[in-house]
Amino acid sequence: MKTYSAVGLAVSLTLLAGGVVAQEGEGLEEIVVTATKREQTLQDVPVAVSVTPVETLERAQIRTISDLQSIIPSLRVSQLQTSTQTNFIIRGFGNGANNPGIESSVGVFIDGVYRSRSAGAIGDFVDVSRVEVLRGPQSTLFGQNASAGVISIVTQKPSFDETSGMVEVTLGNYNGRVAKGKVTGPINDNLAFSLAGSVNERDGYFKNLANQSLINDRDRWDMRGQMLWKASDNVEVRIIGDVSEIDEVCCGVSNLLNGPTGAIIQGPLVGGRIYPGVANSPGLPFDRATYANKAPQNSVKNSGLSVHIDWDLGDFTLTSITASRQQDFDFDYDFDFTSGLLGTINRNLGDIGTKTQEFRVAYDGGGKVRGLLGAYYFDERVDYSNEILIGSGFRNYASILTNPTNPAAGLQTFPSLEAALGLPTGTLFAANTGNKINTIQDSEAYTLFGQLDFDVADSLTVTGGIAYTNTQKDIDYRQVTTETFSSLNFVDIGFAQIFGALTGGRAPTPANFAAFSAQAGLADAASVRPCVPGQPSFPAGPLCNSALGLYPLQFLHPIVPFSDKSDDSKTTYTLRAAYEFSDNLNAYLGVSTGYKATSWNLSRDSKPFAPATAARSPLGGAVNPYYPRYGTRLATPEEATVVELGVKGRWERFAANVAVFDQQIKDFQTNAFQGTGFVLANAGKQTTKGIEIETQSKITEGLRLDISYSYLDPEYKTDRLIEAVNLATCPAVLAAAPTNVDGKVVAGIAKHNLSAGVTQGFKVGETAGFLRADYQYQSNVQTADGICPQISSRQVNTFNASAGFSRDGWDFLIWGRNLNGDDYLIQAFPSVAQSGSFSGYPNEPRTYGVTVRKNFGGK
Repeated sequence: MKTYSAVGLAVSLTLLAGGVVAQEGEGLEEIVVTATKREQTLQDVPVAVSVTPVETLERAQIRTISDLQSIIPSLRVSQLQTSTQTNFIIRGFGNGANNPGIESSVGVFIDGVYRSRSAGAIGDFVDVSRVEVLRGPQSTLFGQNASAGVISIVTQKPSFDETSGMVEVTLGNYNGRVAKGKVTGPINDNLAFSLAGSVNERDGYFKNLANQSLINDRDRWDMRGQMLWKASDNVEVRIIGDVSEIDEVCCGVSNLLNGPTGAIIQGPLVGGRIYPGVANSPGLPFDRATYANKAPQNSVKNSGLSVHIDWDLGDFTLTSITASRQQDFDFDYDFDFTSGLLGTINRNLGDIGTKTQEFRVAYDGGGKVRGLLGAYYFDERVDYSNEILIGSGFRNYASILTNPTNPAAGLQTFPSLEAALGLPTGTLFAANTGNKINTIQDSEAYTLFGQLDFDVADSLTVTGGIAYTNTQKDIDYRQVTTETFSSLNFVDIGFAQIFGALTGGRAPTPANFAAFSAQAGLADAASVRPCVPGQPSFPAGPLCNSALGLYPLQFLHPIVPFSDKSDDSKTTYTLRAAYEFSDNLNAYLGVSTGYKATSWNLSRDSKPFAPATAARSPLGGAVNPYYPRYGTRLATPEEATVVELGVKGRWERFAANVAVFDQQIKDFQTNAFQGTGFVLANAGKQTTKGIEIETQSKITEGLRLDISYSYLDPEYKTDRLIEAVNLATCPAVLAAAPTNVDGKVVAGIAKHNLSAGVTQGFKVGETAGFLRADYQYQSNVQTADGICPQISSRQVNTFNASAGFSRDGWDFLIWGRNLNGDDYLIQAFPSVAQSGSFSGYPNEPRTYGVTVRKNFGGK
């Protein structure tokens, strides 16, 4: 669909909805939200927030946050190489996957309890009442972890009515099997309970052609239990415990471009396969097939307990939320995504324990002033390890890379080097050697916050909010290396060879070096320059160090162990004016700021920053016991600001919310994949200007129309460099020269985003039913910087539908998602250890099924 067609559809349907509000029948239901930590109607709350009630979740078969993006245009969820690696993105801002040191810029809260890592929030929805998505920085009320927005999931409280519940079974394609159940009711007059759970299983839809096994299956379960105690007429205590587990084979990776290294992997000396295997040509990502030497296994276990206390003192309400959470994850996958045995193990283990405490007091005396004061405490320990072992194919692969035009000569590279260094034959790149990192991060943070609403006049309310946050992190990073080649210092090795040649075989000892250096004009090993064709060496030809060309092959270079800490503090604020034009129409104008503290690079790619002064050699110098690699060790705090104008209107049959905004994040923390590892860095400034429109219409008593549209104009404001795409020769060849991204459009963020849903209810005798259809559109966008748009762009046109009826406590539902078989890429990236090749994650194909539910009890 053309961009103008999608925009025109949004405008046309909105006008249609507005033109039928005079129809007779029941009106729109009123939606209550807690976006500002006190109950308000959706139309009254002066915040850009989207709300999805339980009825929509059930009818549209929205089981996870990932499914939610199909009806909320400003939300995007990207699942990457494992179930644990998921990014939540609002208005184009978000991060957090692939590095346990990073907390997402989009905070996820379930019943007010923060989930610090995305893996703690990707399970199936169980017993959910509604989902609120708050757009823009929310740090004033939600602390440091909401610089881009908040996803707030609210579950259903236990009921004091008679015991009731339901049992639900779903069968779908790919052998899908889902079972859910819930029971709730009173224990006595002051105590009620609820227990809910689900099991979700499905076969994979992505085929590993190496052994005909299936990838991208579903195998997860969730359970939540609650107790609700009315301790007195004005004191309520709610205890919530939950446990969940994901144990899945995920996620399949498609070849987007099989570059020049592919021929080596598929050659007889490595013996691997790449699908479809055609060199220097685009792949077939939507065949959803790959060759892999092992299945990607990932397991996530989450558990938690929270105690919520609400004490109503009339004009004041006291609230306390105490929570303790535990997350354990274990995933291992084929890091090169081919069947060539380049690696045997890439195992990641994590243990994250989090404790939080929130106190707040709200005041509402019925006068001109309302307020909120609170304090929040966060304490977390992250234990993370990653072990990579190379396979039997890596030595031949690396050997040929040293001389791809003459593989036979390349195969002599490492035996010759081993002989020169006095190492046993087969030492370099020996199978099942590698390294392992062990990291610990202890975090402690507290936030003091307050917000005041003052009615300047009957129709004008001014709101001011402020929060002070302090965050301290202690880091410990250790590494053990058994892979010898990556530990070699070729600056020193090359210098020793050159020194011996110049001095008649003398060793480069301090005494020999001192006697010779003055007359040779040679300062030290760092003065030896690399041999670059067409480039002059220094001091002269004999001092050219050809060994430096082997550095790119150091796939698992060692890291200097370190311990460090950060201590950040920041004051954020909200200032807003809201004006009520009538009972049906109001508007607000405000500015809000957000903040996220320093993030540490806990991945295996954590490296010291390059020195401010000139390095001792073009590649870093020889002062350390091995060749130092510079990179990124941390990303400094990011600061968000949004200026927003909103208009909200609600009539009996029609409601519309419009937000126009200019949002920016300074020093946005990015975690970019470079083909061999992740680089955590500050991306300068990223801005997004846009407009969001949400409408709900009750056209007739049974016909409802929901339309949401967002226009996003994202742009870099930074001098950061990325790899440039040579559009003239794309997709076969990529330029290596970096380009400045200042003023460039941010990859992965579609300008036009539309969601349109229509529901028709009906009743025949004692049978009630509905028909529902929804459509999601995202305009064409390049999924990642520095990758050919011909192989990595994405446009979304997805159609979902469902139909159901209810009678005598039974519900029957037939549903389908992506019924039109829309194909698009979730993300693209440079292939691991394969320069010039690119890989990507295709979306989920068509799914459909039948759901039967039996309700019991209740009134």
